[in-house]
Amino acid sequence: MALLQALLALISKSAGKILNALFGWAVRALFGQTSAREQTFLSVVVAAAVAWPILLVGIAAPKIAALLLAFVPIPHAVPAWAVRIVWVVLALVIPFAVGISVAAKAPRSAPKDSPKDSPKTSRVLTVLRGFPITVGLAAAFIVMFVSVPVMRLAALVRRRRSADVPLITDESAYHQVAATLCEVLNRHGFSLRPASPGWWVAAPIRILTWLGGDAFRSYVPTQLEHFVSRDLELSLYPSGLLLRGKAKSVTWAHGLIAESVVRTEGLQTVDPKAQALEKRLRRVWKTYDTAPAQIVGSDENLVKTLEQISGELGRLEVDFDDWQVLYRQILQVGRAIHGQRQLMDLEATRAQRGPGRPSGLPAPRARATG
Repeated sequence: MALLQALLALISKSAGKILNALFGWAVRALFGQTSAREQTFLSVVVAAAVAWPILLVGIAAPKIAALLLAFVPIPHAVPAWAVRIVWVVLALVIPFAVGISVAAKAPRSAPKDSPKDSPKTSRVLTVLRGFPITVGLAAAFIVMFVSVPVMRLAALVRRRRSADVPLITDESAYHQVAATLCEVLNRHGFSLRPASPGWWVAAPIRILTWLGGDAFRSYVPTQLEHFVSRDLELSLYPSGLLLRGKAKSVTWAHGLIAESVVRTEGLQTVDPKAQALEKRLRRVWKTYDTAPAQIVGSDENLVKTLEQISGELGRLEVDFDDWQVLYRQILQVGRAIHGQRQLMDLEATRAQRGPGRPSGLPAPRARATG
């Protein structure tokens, strides 16, 4: 019983990560940039698409499907055919709802499937495309729901740890962000090298790009970034980064990534309001990187901009996870503007310098004999 409870807890925890990773970038790929209210509604639409296989099961076994989906037993007095009709209607409505939502959020300048397509025909085709998108979302979720708990159990047996790092990228920035993070980790001794991801890593996204059409193909990279070393594995998804390896290596790599990602195009917040503020911080970093030596301690405009962003953070209504990410990034930019090195980078420098050597002094072998 204890083993069963531990397994159920592991699956529940993994399911939360799966839903966040899948729904987050699926909503952005299908519907583009949305407001917080729209994102909540559209996430429900995507979640309904993920639950679609259960609706199909409900057509054959209506009462069992109701128990699986809502944990509510259907009284014996309710005839099975009446419940079956409900499942049939829902199984038809959800793909149409996905297609209608995609059509409603599609930009006016979106290309038509064919030059001969009229706007009305193109809209109908977009609505009908909700069926393969629904199948793709459901299939991808099933693969992830099965494979992720298995991977976590295997990691426990091997005494390895995994960490999910929020990191949102688009197709244009995806490979550059991966290259930057790999370079940072290798500079600190991880010796990562490119590798082909396992099927459990690549299969969900391949399914979505195959069935989801242009919406996913224009958002998801054709080749996933995956790196391995003796103690660490790194897989970069469109809206997250997965680390697996020895506990100490995962923790150290997680810290280095959190510190260095602020100088890339990757975003670590989810709420659109938080992302707008995070993008402004990225512009501050770009300004700083143009001429750090001249900016440190002398650029009052940059300091005032950072103070303004800090003030807006105090009035920002977002979840604490997004809030604390912005708080940390503001502190990091502040350190750079005032001429202070980042903490993890400083710790690595001290390790290379050796214990007991004062900061700023050269190594003994670099000094003159006299």
